Amino acid sequence: MPSLAIEPWGNYSLGLAASVECLGVTPWSLTSVTPEILRLGAEASPEFSCLSFKASTGYFIKAAMEGVEYGVMVNSRGTCRLRYYRMLQEKLLKERGFNLFMFGLGFDGFKPPIIRYFDPSIISFIRSGSRARLKILTIDVLEREAWARRAIELNPGDTTRAMDKSLLDLDHSRTLPEIRAFRRSIKERFQNIPINPHCTPLRVGLIGEATVLRDRCLNQNLEESLGNLGVDVRNFFLMGEELRNIFNLSFGSENSRAALRKLAKPYLGTPVGGHAMDSVAHAIRCAREGYDGVIHVAPVGCMPEVSIRPILRRVSQDYKIPIYECSFDEHTSHVGMVTRLEAFVDVLNERKRKQ
Repeated sequence: MPSLAIEPWGNYSLGLAASVECLGVTPWSLTSVTPEILRLGAEASPEFSCLSFKASTGYFIKAAMEGVEYGVMVNSRGTCRLRYYRMLQEKLLKERGFNLFMFGLGFDGFKPPIIRYFDPSIISFIRSGSRARLKILTIDVLEREAWARRAIELNPGDTTRAMDKSLLDLDHSRTLPEIRAFRRSIKERFQNIPINPHCTPLRVGLIGEATVLRDRCLNQNLEESLGNLGVDVRNFFLMGEELRNIFNLSFGSENSRAALRKLAKPYLGTPVGGHAMDSVAHAIRCAREGYDGVIHVAPVGCMPEVSIRPILRRVSQDYKIPIYECSFDEHTSHVGMVTRLEAFVDVLNERKRKQ
């Protein structure tokens, strides 16, 4: 059976792997890149390219080295250079003698190219898509539970262990009834973790470029590091909400494209690509909803996210909310990142004490 490499999207890789089962291929996926993959991508990529490009390029090189025949890469519209990644990566792979055929999830018709190529039956496509959708929405629920619990856990690591076990159980859930039964058990799984009932954690929003927000290797395990510092984190890239926007199913929601555009418009009236508009809108939401701070993450050189940093500083001044700008490349040190996070959390705690 041929195999298909799917770019890592954090824990959502479990749902994305389920989405290709109808194609008659074996999914080749990881929940995050590895230092080896990042090294392969950095060696193959132009020096000025962003961390996301280097990571996904290294991932497909590693897949090709493992004998994977196909890969699938997200496309993009607008000014973000992501729209060119697939073509550039295919060229880099060929230059290195690899024969991995890359599909793009494009906007060129009712069926994406990968569906046209493998041509699955309607029934198997619907079943596989339903399982993948439900797994992705279930991961959204898991993420929210873990963020809130980790900040107040008594024994450091309990939440991470519960999350890892839950993801393993979700991966083994193969049918819709099994996934629904697992989803019903989520609250109980996390409620059994001992907590400090007297703790009032800081609330911090994570905004920025989606790949870095979701890949633990690329962001130096940002969510867990903040949770261990007593911070209730909210990562504003949730794939369930993203899919609703892509398929225009979020009408009337506060996370719909129209709502986010309206919120960001006083500061950003023109789209600049990627999730930059979302970052501005979510920063304003955090300020209005009483968050203690915001962390804006982006790969070094990411054009959309770097472009809005002066705007985010204006939002910070107008709404009196601290916004920490956090850039990542292949040289970023985990120890250095944790040190900077500790300093930011100290500032937030002192600010909260004074207020």
